[in-house]
Parts: sequence; C-alpha cells; structure tokens
Amino acid sequence: MPFRRRLAALAGLVVIVAVVIGGLLAGGLLGNQAGGKGIEDVQLLDPPRSPAQSGLQAGPEVGRLAPDFEISAFDGSRHRLSDFRGKVVYLNFWGTWCTPCLFEMPDIQQLLDRYGERLAVVSVNRRNKLSDAEQYLQELPRTDGGTGVSFTVNGMDPADTLYDTYVKLYPPPMPVSIFINAEGVITHVYNGLVRLPQMEQSVSEGLASTSAARNDVAAGAGDGHPPAYVAGLEAIASVTVRTG
Repeated sequence: MPFRRRLAALAGLVVIVAVVIGGLLAGGLLGNQAGGKGIEDVQLLDPPRSPAQSGLQAGPEVGRLAPDFEISAFDGSRHRLSDFRGKVVYLNFWGTWCTPCLFEMPDIQQLLDRYGERLAVVSVNRRNKLSDAEQYLQELPRTDGGTGVSFTVNGMDPADTLYDTYVKLYPPPMPVSIFINAEGVITHVYNGLVRLPQMEQSVSEGLASTSAARNDVAAGAGDGHPPAYVAGLEAIASVTVRTG
C-alpha cells in the first residue's frame, strides 16, 4: 500500500539519521571527544579550609577563597584546583574565537617557564571542540620563536560551568585572568588582556601575600584575638581588581 510504503520509508530514514548522529557523537564531531578521550563537565566543590580560614567565605571576589573545582584536561584526566595549594595559581579563561587570547597566551607560557614549580597555570577553554582547542595551542607562536604552548592543566569547560561561577559581569569579558595565592585566596582579577609585566607583578604579590599571611598566623597564635590571617586577607582584597 502507498501509505505503508511511505511509513516504511520514513522509519528507515529515522534509523539512518540516528546512525549518522551516533557516529558523529562517537567521532567527536558533535561533542567534546577526541581519540577516545571523554571530557566531563566541571564539578564544583567546596574549598578545603585551614583552621585560620574557618570564617573565610568562598567566592570569585578578591580576598575570598577561590571556589574549588575539578576539571577535565585535554587528555581526559581530572584535576582539582585545591591540589595546587602551595603554589600560586593562574586561572585563565580563553577561546580560539578570542583575539586578545592570541596575544596573551605566549606571555603566559613565558611566565610559567620563568616561575617553574612556584606557579601552576590552569587554562580553561570555552565553547570549542576539543580538537580545535588542541590544534590552537599546538600551533600558537611562542615568544622564544618556537611553536606551541602547554600549561600545567589544559582544561575544558564545555558547559561554561566554571566561567559562570567565576565571572559575574555583563557583557561577559574575555579573556579573564584570576590569580590565586598558595593558600587558595584570590589576589587579582583581570577582565581583558593582560601583558607579561602585570602577570609577573601578580605572581610576585601572590607569593608575598602567602608569606605575609603565614607570618601573621604565627605571630597571632594563642593570643586570644580573631585569626590574624583573616585580617591579612582583608588587606589583600585591596590589591587589584582590573577591568579592561
């Protein structure tokens, strides 16, 4: 019957479309998959606190504990922000469609090379397929004349979970750079392009603020006053918040 033939043809078309879509998903053309590496969404976590930080709130503002998270790297491995306690962390949001990121990332590589184990760079890609993000970093010119950059964690934020947690401005800026000291406290926030001298100053001040906070805790231990560490963090809060 003509109607039955049309119905059968339609059913066959649905099956073909389903197979094609399934193949695209398996091949990574519609999702963040490449070479069998699955990219999970970012998981938000409560940051661990030292006894001196018990009253310190978490949030994206300078002077607060950086919201903790677990993120997938390009190879599918998972990394937690708080695992980098003891180092200054440079959290950088970028995308291949972000022109200022092109100029910023070679400086970030130079910064990481300079500070070594004292610094962890967590780069967070937004809105790109995994293969595109990987190719972009591999082909990016370096300041030393070479090609390709790679950071402590080359992370993916496929649903903008992390970006929406850390960035509360509208219209949303790009790139965004956040510096976190070795105690897990945000010391600097930059919305827009950052150049190497600003990066170096931010890392140096992040290292200095960590040392000062530890000295405050040691000096105030057992004196009956509120934790001096918290007071020190309030002073840190005035260091830098930059837009543009």
